[in-house]
Amino acid sequence: MSDAQAVILAGGKGTRLRPVTVGLPKPLVPVANRPLILHQLRHLAAHGIRDVALALGYAADRFADIAEQGGELGLNVRVITEPAPLGTGGALRWCADAGAFDPDRPLLWMNGDVVASPDIAALERFHRSRGALVTFWLTSQRDVTQFGVLELDGEGFVERFVEKPGPEETTSHLVNAGILMLAPRVLRRIPPDTFFSFEQQLLPLMVREREPIYGRFDGGYWLDTGNPRAYLAANRHVLEGRVDWEPAGRSNTPGLWVGAGAEARERGIIKPAAIGAGSVVEEGAQLFGRTVLGEGVRVRSGARLENCVLFDGVEVGHDADVYGSVVCADGRIGDACTLDRSIVGARASVGAGNELRGTRLWNDVELGSGVLVVDEGRA
Repeated sequence: MSDAQAVILAGGKGTRLRPVTVGLPKPLVPVANRPLILHQLRHLAAHGIRDVALALGYAADRFADIAEQGGELGLNVRVITEPAPLGTGGALRWCADAGAFDPDRPLLWMNGDVVASPDIAALERFHRSRGALVTFWLTSQRDVTQFGVLELDGEGFVERFVEKPGPEETTSHLVNAGILMLAPRVLRRIPPDTFFSFEQQLLPLMVREREPIYGRFDGGYWLDTGNPRAYLAANRHVLEGRVDWEPAGRSNTPGLWVGAGAEARERGIIKPAAIGAGSVVEEGAQLFGRTVLGEGVRVRSGARLENCVLFDGVEVGHDADVYGSVVCADGRIGDACTLDRSIVGARASVGAGNELRGTRLWNDVELGSGVLVVDEGRA
């Protein structure tokens, strides 16, 4: 069992993923039929963490069941809600002032919107062996211009930190993955009740002062789910076993997870796929792989789905084609529709015969029947 404790910062709005995140906090967005944050809690429990704080903000009431589910995993989950957006540093200080952390134990900080498989025990050993105040679990990116980049010496000491550098500003490809271990006393340097960015305000100062800040790269899986393409990739990679997260449902056949009461003929399914409880895939419908159906979904005969995620309660009509798309809870896709690289918001309805390509259709919108091509930016 690890001596470390953990905090998950889960207060963001996930604006880049809208309309999926309209009213639904990004950490609760399902990945392979489990809320993303529940996958994170399962990972923490499997790696010996027992005490976890959830720092919530946007739509905090939607997390009501998560602490209970964490308890079922053997975790002691404490929920802390920010009174207003406080930034990463401000949120951590707010949690510290609320008594959420033991000041004498290392604190693992995870952002609530990343799919990742950090070796927590190895990170803790490294952190302790270096006498570090902060240790980053790093990932490698080819294009680092949208990340915080760290330059390390041979021992992992952070020589330089560059936030969103230009192409010529650094040769490092090691970036802040939103997962790090720190000594809780560091948080006393953050002003209380103030919006404060740990990465932009405190960290650069500590690096300039050459304080014991370290980074560790172990090649573990990491993906930011911030946009629709990455979100679909996260679901696909969990189904494919690229990350040690388990889809919901029972897997009697490798690559296929099925929830209780679901009805689907395996001969119409190309794996991997996950089908939620109570969902029905009618005779003649086809799942061409890399597809996730939530609970209570109905896919009518003749429909064809590939590389898509359908949330709970969605209905897909006869002979519809859904490719590379997300349909949010209780969405309706009419007969003979085509969805290509599109998002349909919660409770939205697409009438028969419509064609949507590269489109975001917002919650509760209704498109009438008829042939309609909706280009990105016009929905």
